[in-house]
Amino acid sequence: METREALTRFLLKCEERGLSPETRRKYQSYLRHFVDEHPDLPTDTDTINQFLKKRKETPGHRGDVFKQLQAFYSYLEQFEGIKSPVPPRGSIGRPRKAKPVTNLASAQLGETSALEKQKNSVGGVLESTNTSISTLDAIEAFIKSRKSQGVSEITVKDYYSLFKPFVFKYQALPLTVEPIEEFLASLQVGLERRWTYRRALVALYHFLEQRKKIPKDLVIIPPVKRPRKVRRVLTEEELRGLFAFTQDFQEKAILTFLIDGKVRASELVSLDREKVFPDHVTVDGKTDEREVPINPETYATLVQLAASGPLFRTNGRRMRRDYLRIVINRLMKRAGLKGKKLGPHILRHSASVQHMMFGGDLMSLKEELGHTQVSTTQIYAELASTQVKEIHQKVNVLGKITGQSEFERASCYGCGQEVVVEFVKLKETKCPGCGQVGNWHTPNHRAGGQPHG
Repeated sequence: METREALTRFLLKCEERGLSPETRRKYQSYLRHFVDEHPDLPTDTDTINQFLKKRKETPGHRGDVFKQLQAFYSYLEQFEGIKSPVPPRGSIGRPRKAKPVTNLASAQLGETSALEKQKNSVGGVLESTNTSISTLDAIEAFIKSRKSQGVSEITVKDYYSLFKPFVFKYQALPLTVEPIEEFLASLQVGLERRWTYRRALVALYHFLEQRKKIPKDLVIIPPVKRPRKVRRVLTEEELRGLFAFTQDFQEKAILTFLIDGKVRASELVSLDREKVFPDHVTVDGKTDEREVPINPETYATLVQLAASGPLFRTNGRRMRRDYLRIVINRLMKRAGLKGKKLGPHILRHSASVQHMMFGGDLMSLKEELGHTQVSTTQIYAELASTQVKEIHQKVNVLGKITGQSEFERASCYGCGQEVVVEFVKLKETKCPGCGQVGNWHTPNHRAGGQPHG
């Protein structure tokens, strides 16, 4: 394949995935010398390393070129079936800069640093704080305790991510409420993420109360309002309609497994044929392995994907989670669904809501979803918004108070036109679309019309 043709395809794929024109111009700018020097696409690592070594720019710029080459060959490997010759780490890359401690797991403090006066950088101003506890030491002890309790690696990584800015801001552990309030207020995140930070800090200080004997009333972390969000839920009709827009058997199998098993994206892509059984599959969940029940239709679909090894693949390799998200997003857009976060998790959420609406119980759903606490599953026990609307129309408090007639939402059998009219007048109502009279279909099939044709 010619290098210029491959680059053109890569840029078109970038445009299709929604990358900005500035980003696409950056790719083209960094890779133009590569295209000029290698008309035929190189497929060996030595050629890539020689190209990088010949660059006359600064080490930082060579690191950018290497990064763009990685993205370019990653596309070719995923969509064109060409194995990437770019090494995971370039021989000439971006030079490492001296930074503050960013990896809490590998950070080390001196023996006397916890006892001496610490300097904290707050908004560019250096402040001094006297304390006998180092923030980093306290967090390391907290995470070590959590690991001994058997929390998952994902939870541990989340703790490291949450506590990083807290360590940067306060080398010495704050023992009054004001610095914690200032920290929470300085976070450039949404209310829900700020609530997550606050919850982690509460767990940290509760641990320190027990282990370091910090007085309970010394630090009272202020509450943070957690915003209530209206979760997007696909209706039964929308879920059923997705199957008509699958383009191949693997897409159908993905949709089938996500709806029936209600699994996470990571659990789907990590599934192997050896873990598929007639009535269940064994998945690697967030906390541990668990059995997920499946119906016979799902089993018959999964066993056709592969005889052994990974079930869901791209170019012969195990499918990645980000590519699964792209597949589901494209499927939903083909089905005419619009909005944000149209990925695998919305199918897990929607199927769980339908499970409760069809009479399922909360405890079995908790085990099926792999939740450790029933409070996490409790959200699915709440009425879906579609149910609330149906009950609202059925009860019709206003109609009973004012004596108004019952209104009905109906669709024409002839052309599908929808209208909202009084039920008693439905049989004599003329369709504004096709002109038929009285040929209406209502959700509870009370209109008595006839299908067209």
